[in-house]
Amino acid sequence: MPPRLPPLRSLLPAEHGSWFMLGFPLALGWLLRPSLAGGCLALAALAAFLGRPPLRRFLNQQKDPAQLRALLLLGAAAAALGILTGCLSNGRFLIPLACVSPLALFALRADLERATRTLAVELAAQAFFAGLAAALVLAGGGTPAQAGLAWLFATFLGGANLAHVRRVLGQAHQLDALELSRRGVLVHGLHLLLCGLSAVLLAPRGLPGLLWTGWTLLLYGRALRPYRPMPARTLGWREGGLSAAGLVLLWWALA
Repeated sequence: MPPRLPPLRSLLPAEHGSWFMLGFPLALGWLLRPSLAGGCLALAALAAFLGRPPLRRFLNQQKDPAQLRALLLLGAAAAALGILTGCLSNGRFLIPLACVSPLALFALRADLERATRTLAVELAAQAFFAGLAAALVLAGGGTPAQAGLAWLFATFLGGANLAHVRRVLGQAHQLDALELSRRGVLVHGLHLLLCGLSAVLLAPRGLPGLLWTGWTLLLYGRALRPYRPMPARTLGWREGGLSAAGLVLLWWALA
């Protein structure tokens, strides 16, 4: 008898980085403004995230009844939780989601087409996920200014980390010098923007903002270090650990 639902592992993204791209904004938004509405919205986002693999199979006409049932179940769960979020809040959380929805469509199209994942696609996905942080803040009763800062720093921190990891992987794969130089420009540009925004917007807030700004400078210093080979899995977990530390510092600075 065929299974009614597919194995859980078939719904989980293979890339560790995508979990951090989603998890960081969800955790940041909920920590800044913890609420039942925000918790429902976070679960809705997780259900939609897990529905990506069966959606890809469905749109690519891969007939698998178990995957279709999983898609319908996850879609229904995401919709129900989204409606519950609206019932528990004033609906302002929809504003940032509407603003970043074109970025989600752009990244999803590239994913469905199995196109090469350029930094532009990954940055679009990161900016969309960061919109979830803003939505959770508003669902919990936060101010638009607080939501905007959460989106801004989740986007630029994630973008700087993505650029750094892509350059390290390019060095590991021994890409040509011109491509590595291009990736290096993005690393410097995004890190400098992150440091500058932190110094201007958060450092004046006192000790938490100063510590966060110092952390962004340390991250830039990490990106300036000479390349040393390491397994991709080790790189992923190291970056994940740095993201967890950054989450605590950014939450403190924005709270």
